[in-house]
Amino acid sequence: METLKRDRSPLRDGIALLICGVLAGVLAAAAAFPLVGLGGLVAENSVDSFESLPTELTKPTLPQTTYVYASDGETLITSFYEENRREVSLDEVSPVMIDALLAAEDSKFYEHNGVDWAGIIRAAVANQGGDSQGASTLTMQFVRNTLIYSASTIDEVIAASEDTYERKLREARYAMGIEETMSKEEILEGYLNVIYLGNQAYGVHAGSYTYFNKPPNELTAAEAATLASLPKFPSYADGLLDGEGDDTQIVDRRNWILDRMVGLGTLTQAEADEAKAQPLGLNPRPVRSECVDVATPNWGFFCDYFKEWWGNQEAFGETERDRLSLLKRGGFKIVTSLDAELQNKATEELADEVGVDIPEALGSVTITPGTGHVRAMAVNREYSLDQTENGPRSDGDDSKPSNYPATTIPLLSGSEEVNGYPGGSTFKMFTMLAALDKGYPLETRIPSPGRYASQYLMSGSSLSESESDCQPFTRDGEQWAHWCPTNDGDWSSAPLNMWGMFGRSSNTAFVRLQEMVSVSAAYEAAVASGVDFYNSPLNKAYEDGTMDESQGTFTLGLHSTTPLEMAESYATVAAGGVHCEPLPVMKVIGSDGKELPDAAAPQCNQAFPEEVAYAAVSAGRCVVGQNADGTQCSGTGTAARYTGDFGRPLFGKTGTADSNRSYWFIGSTPNATTATFVGDPDATHRSNVATSSLKDSVKSAGVAILKDAVSGLDEANFPKPTNDMVNGKNLVSIPSIDCMDPDDARSRVAGAGFEASIASGQYDSDCKEGEAFSTTPTGSAPKGAPVYILVSNGSDYKEEEKPGEGESPGPGETPPGRD
Repeated sequence: METLKRDRSPLRDGIALLICGVLAGVLAAAAAFPLVGLGGLVAENSVDSFESLPTELTKPTLPQTTYVYASDGETLITSFYEENRREVSLDEVSPVMIDALLAAEDSKFYEHNGVDWAGIIRAAVANQGGDSQGASTLTMQFVRNTLIYSASTIDEVIAASEDTYERKLREARYAMGIEETMSKEEILEGYLNVIYLGNQAYGVHAGSYTYFNKPPNELTAAEAATLASLPKFPSYADGLLDGEGDDTQIVDRRNWILDRMVGLGTLTQAEADEAKAQPLGLNPRPVRSECVDVATPNWGFFCDYFKEWWGNQEAFGETERDRLSLLKRGGFKIVTSLDAELQNKATEELADEVGVDIPEALGSVTITPGTGHVRAMAVNREYSLDQTENGPRSDGDDSKPSNYPATTIPLLSGSEEVNGYPGGSTFKMFTMLAALDKGYPLETRIPSPGRYASQYLMSGSSLSESESDCQPFTRDGEQWAHWCPTNDGDWSSAPLNMWGMFGRSSNTAFVRLQEMVSVSAAYEAAVASGVDFYNSPLNKAYEDGTMDESQGTFTLGLHSTTPLEMAESYATVAAGGVHCEPLPVMKVIGSDGKELPDAAAPQCNQAFPEEVAYAAVSAGRCVVGQNADGTQCSGTGTAARYTGDFGRPLFGKTGTADSNRSYWFIGSTPNATTATFVGDPDATHRSNVATSSLKDSVKSAGVAILKDAVSGLDEANFPKPTNDMVNGKNLVSIPSIDCMDPDDARSRVAGAGFEASIASGQYDSDCKEGEAFSTTPTGSAPKGAPVYILVSNGSDYKEEEKPGEGESPGPGETPPGRD
């Protein structure tokens, strides 16, 4: 289109405006301004007014729709908007669409200077005769709509839209100023992007998709004329997209526009007749507003997490409200990390295992180690606000609905309502990381009795029946006892190294290891890996310095965490100790088409030395039955039955929370980590949730989802642990103890440079009752490390079989017949 050049002076326009105002006022006597008022209005807004337009008009910032896609950049997840809008340039709009709008709204657009004086007079005369005609040019409409959309108060909206001559004269004045500062093409483009077309569609791009699900450069003559019929009467379209309403008025106005286009020479009669013969042919694109109406109901949990993530990013605004407002107004194209195919497969795997109509939530999160990209967040639920068909709550609280099958509670990432689920033995990873980081090698050997009287104390009010006889004592009139954890099934073993401890998930050995490194160190390892312990008493205990007195159960995972955090923390280990914050986006592209690289950049740090992380990986391979190079597994791993045919390097951990409140399987390759769990979101304290069948479901689904996650990815291996991490560096040999007086044994160990103390309780051995028979750990340990002296209960003592004096096991060996 040719840009018209206009030779005018603001003074001449002011005189013209005054004449127009007088004529319009005289002809519309009932609402006319006094001549003095008109004169004053023009005088007050003289020549300078044409050169000082409002910023809203010279640099309009219109809200635009943000579209959120899956990782392929094409699969639409949802959209965020205050007004459904996206700006386009003229070359992105079909010429027939432009011709239709000009025919409908302003056929003399390329002839006037912003105001159609003849049209105003003609409309005034017609209005006096009882007809209702408008005289606003396309430029005036652009002014009015832009001022409305840029308004920040209701008074500004009223001032920009009220039906008064003062508003119309101000609009005309601004229109003439706009024509001085903008080309016709710029005005037309602005109009196409600001016009309201009903059903929350602002601009021709949104309108084209809202009614016909196609870009505006593909519109036919009939479709273009239909859209062009809406700016004057957008309410005509109300209800039509839902299959309701009367389309007669829209069809009539469409056909009138088509005839106008013939009269203006932009359409032939044959083309118009063909278009008029067509039905409206509405084909609306489904509206995807935020997270409830996503492409698939289960995708809403990822969408909800993405929205929370955006609201927490300081780069997008000073407050959460500012950030979410930007999301809804900014017109971004956001490519998320959601792998649509993996998400769908994970959803199917979970549904096939247990369905959705059960109180227990079976869910899974997959993260990419080294970037933190969240590839899938699936759970056997539907993300929906409609909970009318939900089942009864498992906790019996009828004051609120249950969360199955429909809920919007973020079951996978946590919230005020559901902080998470007890982590069980998956927390042993953090104790092991702390020990490896403190210099304890993988060959560190620790006895694993069926029951262990720990150094941690419990008050009488919290003692279970099985613990009440575990070294009870009275202090300040209150009953206390040492906490006595047991192995699942009460199995026991000779001293195990870390491969054996982790692979077989020994509770008693890990409680001993935690005593050696401290609860605080294990907690620090968990936090460094990515666990936040949201609203947990752990955080306060750590700040108060009381953690090692009150939180001895930490390593057995009685505290809650989320599947997202557990995937994050194990991904840290898989990435060689590199922790990355969970990241739901891969690209953020602004409305100007430019990528914002910092907005989608992974946020990572080295949480642990690489050799520490890969030593932990080596122990984790025993869980899944992979006795790889550099790994020395013993016994059968707790997940080995499900991972035998996995076919790739893998490590992992299972976990059963106290009283079977939840169950976990976390598995990881070098390029994908999946955390799968089962728990009851209605009652996270509920016992016996993790039944045998659901434990099987967690492992079966978790392995299947991880297989899907790595399908198509390059196979990678984990480095073997270094010799220092296997055998230790600068370790000191622990003196052997063989049927000695406990105090003498303690002196001997302390003299070797260790922090020696006598362990609580007594244990099976072939020494006399009350004699020290071994240490924990055995072999060697870092200088200054805590070493506990184990005392015999005499259960296996036989005088004739007592070993001779001076006989003692070598490093890493177990005395015959001793635990």
